[in-house]
Amino acid sequence: MSSTVTTQIPTGTWSVDPIHSSIGFGVKHLGVSTFRGDFKQASGSIVTEDGAITSIEGAVKVENLVTEEPALTGHLHSPDFFDGAAHPEVTFKSTSIEQAGEDTLRVNGELTIRGESRPVELEAEIEGFGDGPDGTPRVGIVATGAIDRSDWGITFNMPLPNGALAVGERVKLNLHVEAVLKA
Repeated sequence: MSSTVTTQIPTGTWSVDPIHSSIGFGVKHLGVSTFRGDFKQASGSIVTEDGAITSIEGAVKVENLVTEEPALTGHLHSPDFFDGAAHPEVTFKSTSIEQAGEDTLRVNGELTIRGESRPVELEAEIEGFGDGPDGTPRVGIVATGAIDRSDWGITFNMPLPNGALAVGERVKLNLHVEAVLKA
């Protein structure tokens, strides 16, 4: 994060804008391509002090996970994957945020999926900062990371004749968050 950007961000609590935020993931499918899914309507907050981000929390509802295929979406909501009926939310809460480079942050936190909380590390970057049309300050953050889905008990799979698995174990996380300063 550059010093120019950090000194401009006002101290306060920022609310995640669910319309202008995207929480997504990618996972290898059949060993040949990457399948992507997105959670709509993310919620959460970002806290800033003295121009620095000090805390990030967020949540998505499993029911808001969408794909291009309704049957696949239903399977992802099932106990084979997210088990949305028993565990309706996926949550994240930062435990530490450190400057990792001139424009990047290292965000450590607890990711809870299917009722299991595990530590994760995300690389984040402040994508932009400025006032919206109504004059309210907004900040954009992009974060990426990767997890092993089996750490959260998501183990559904099928071995294929070519030796690959139907669904990869490594899941890439891609978060694009826009937040608005609370008045």
